[in-house]
Amino acid sequence: MFQHNFIWGRCWTLSVIISVSAYPRPLSNIVFIMVDDMGWNDVSFHGSNQILTPNIDNLAYQGVILQQYYSEAICTPARTALLTGKYPMRLGMHGNPLFNSEDRGIPLTERLLPSYLKELGYSTHLVGKWHVGMSKEEYLPTSRGYDTHYGMRGGYIDYYTYNKVETWPNGRLMFGLDLFDNAIPQVNEDRYIVDALTDKVVKIIHHHNTSRPLFLHMTHNAPHAGNSGGALQPPLHSTVKHRHIANSDRRLYAEIVTQIDRSVGRIITALAEKFILHDTIIVFASDNGSPTVGSLRNWGVNLPFRGTKWTPWEGGVRVPAFVWHSSFTPRVWNGLMHITDWLPTLTAAAGGKLNKEIDGVNQWDAIVNDGDSKRNEVLVAVEDNASNMYAAYRAGDYKVIVGNVTGLNNNHYGAELLINKAQPPAYYPSLRSCEVAKIFDLMGIYLDQQHVEATRKAATIKQLDQVKDQNLCIPTPTRGCLFNVRQDPSESHDLWNRANKIVVLLTSRLRALWAMQTRRSPPNLRNESDPANFDYVWTPWIKSKNADDVTVWPLGGVNEEFNFSLNISQNKTMKKDTTKAVVINCDGTTGIKNFLCLLKSVF
Repeated sequence: MFQHNFIWGRCWTLSVIISVSAYPRPLSNIVFIMVDDMGWNDVSFHGSNQILTPNIDNLAYQGVILQQYYSEAICTPARTALLTGKYPMRLGMHGNPLFNSEDRGIPLTERLLPSYLKELGYSTHLVGKWHVGMSKEEYLPTSRGYDTHYGMRGGYIDYYTYNKVETWPNGRLMFGLDLFDNAIPQVNEDRYIVDALTDKVVKIIHHHNTSRPLFLHMTHNAPHAGNSGGALQPPLHSTVKHRHIANSDRRLYAEIVTQIDRSVGRIITALAEKFILHDTIIVFASDNGSPTVGSLRNWGVNLPFRGTKWTPWEGGVRVPAFVWHSSFTPRVWNGLMHITDWLPTLTAAAGGKLNKEIDGVNQWDAIVNDGDSKRNEVLVAVEDNASNMYAAYRAGDYKVIVGNVTGLNNNHYGAELLINKAQPPAYYPSLRSCEVAKIFDLMGIYLDQQHVEATRKAATIKQLDQVKDQNLCIPTPTRGCLFNVRQDPSESHDLWNRANKIVVLLTSRLRALWAMQTRRSPPNLRNESDPANFDYVWTPWIKSKNADDVTVWPLGGVNEEFNFSLNISQNKTMKKDTTKAVVINCDGTTGIKNFLCLLKSVF
């Protein structure tokens, strides 16, 4: 436990006062905390008092909140984008997440984020979920740049037995343990999974050799649902709280989120005890939106955004995110950012440079200096499977969605989950009494209530466009949907028929990006992967060290089955290579000025 004695406190405060005002130096420590399936409305710094997250909020209020941060809509693509800096569709890693029994992973030709940091001298550790390849050892984290890995290799596990139960499309059932310390199955583990992962993170911090910088990548499996027999699994070592929440399932979900918040508090305490917190960059983000309804639902809430995980709507891809360093001026940053940006951004923060073409852009200076985003566009989603074929793209203020989204969660979900039957706990006292606040007090970083209120207000989504369509727009074979998501973040007012020129511009760019995708092969599910063959432990079953790693189908042009014409005319001949990332910034412009800026950036 953190020691609050007078002498220690004075020495700590003095060391921090000397260093806290410095610009983050190259080779600062980096702690990246990723949570799994947490919705926009599941952290209290976005304005809701229903589930209080005081440790997370303290970091957010003293850091830079990323208000327009986009991830991918599903687990495997999000992690691929983070680790490679590339849109997953370029690597055949888009769409459905990996089965544990599937022979697929991030191509071995790709160099991953920890490898770049390791080259700069970092000690690199992954604690938690991997989910980007496990059929052979070459796919595993310790073969891809991490010094160590403690956690699960697949998509999700039971919070107490650490088993993954997997059902194939044909009904075949497989199940086994998926929790490892490097190569060793953790057959004797008996802690709640959030606590087990946090204990490991704290141990790594305490044993870290500070002569080297630390990259600690923590990827919670929470609050992702467990197996179908136990979707919601809060800690059993305490009574269920959150009595003010009316919906019982939402109340259990809140217990899991609270345990994640405690985990964050413990990590910050460990960094402080090691005397390295003042020079540590801390990133917090969810991998995608919450599955409020449907398969593997966890009762998280993405409101006021539309849609859920697995969808191209804002609720699937706009997620809670912030970055903290002791030198930052706290603020809400409205620059456009995508999960692919972390690789070049963190590499630059560490003093490195990239000499390869990727989709991510370096946002470090923009974040540190409150500058304009270096990004003007985001490829939000590409899906090309037998049941659904769609794509979504944002440029400036505008977002277009085209294709077939039949069967997806295309509405707004979770309003009934936000009902309270009693007054929630007081917000500000919880902020002042949590572990992170206590650490910050010793650092001379104090939380001002007016600052909290102003920042919280700025981080709360505002629906500026008050026009709402009688029926929400759903793309059809002959037309898509267009929204100004800065004015209409709930995607309730379709502009497709009112803004033909913008439609032409965005669909033309989307056409070029679509043509760049690497087609996926059908899921390569293998009988020999069955954990029953390995004493009911999910184990790599391919022993050869072949050079290739994934079967992909190159796409020579636009898929002829996907109609990009959509009854609109293209009057301007494209003379520019529109597959290049657009970096001209249009932030601060709206309406016709924003559109004219977009025209300049693309044509």
